[in-house]
Amino acid sequence: MLQQLGTALNAHRLLRVHTHGLIALDQESPNTTTAQEKGYERQTKRGSATRSWEGSARRQRTPRGSRSAGAASRIRGNVLRAAYEGQVTSLAEAYPTLQTFPDDDGLWLLARSSIIPGLAREAIFLVALPYSPGLGPRAWAFWAAADADPKWIGPRHTNFQDGSICAFSPNDGAWAEGGDLRTLLDLYSVWTLRHLYLDCFGRWPGKQYGLFGVDPRVAAFYRRIECEDDELCGCGSETRRYANCCKPADLQLDFGQSAALFLDQIEGGFASRVPPPAVVAFMEGLSGIPPIADVHIQIKSA
Repeated sequence: MLQQLGTALNAHRLLRVHTHGLIALDQESPNTTTAQEKGYERQTKRGSATRSWEGSARRQRTPRGSRSAGAASRIRGNVLRAAYEGQVTSLAEAYPTLQTFPDDDGLWLLARSSIIPGLAREAIFLVALPYSPGLGPRAWAFWAAADADPKWIGPRHTNFQDGSICAFSPNDGAWAEGGDLRTLLDLYSVWTLRHLYLDCFGRWPGKQYGLFGVDPRVAAFYRRIECEDDELCGCGSETRRYANCCKPADLQLDFGQSAALFLDQIEGGFASRVPPPAVVAFMEGLSGIPPIADVHIQIKSA
């Protein structure tokens, strides 16, 4: 089943996400042009769902002090609060293990996803949903198996600086602030399916993006480190494998120079893709849930 799902991702076919995050092929719609939600069996566009937004090397930070908002910001924040809190019941029907934790800056979600039938482990998603507009969610995924500590899922397609999930790009239209939280967790479930496939078969299934908005040499270095020859190219190609797409040109660039530029533009480099200690401690049962402001990059820098 996992191999079939990976083949479907490579072919940009629709997948259907069922209750508990179980993923299956969409037998009714062989292409990505007819996706519609139907009850709790949610069809999802998965051809390009894993565009990585780990990519912007220098994130646009909110100016310090700007969170002490005026009336307009408070109104927008209240809209997001109402949008998220109003979906808790429907989200719990789709992901029955859902737990929620209120926070001064937003809402925490904790939910399990079964991914495929018969899997001996489940994915656990810890999701921070800020109420202030423009910040977006941050989420971390862990494998949970009997008699074992939760294991972080990464580092492929996780964000630099905090190892959070990179399941889509804001520019893809897959999900937007205030949108359906079931869709958000479905995106995380399919991202986890891709990681499961990577664990079993050694390559990332389906379309993928690397860095964007950076020096081309930095993007090339990222592809050389991250992309396998038989994966779809990290430039976002829907048909060409890395070996036959960008790799020949990437190899023409000076590796040392590209590496130096990468480290200059990406603070901490690849080693920064790890979850915050407070998130790990909570998932291992060593502490309570942390304040969102302590682990959310944009809030921390505001």
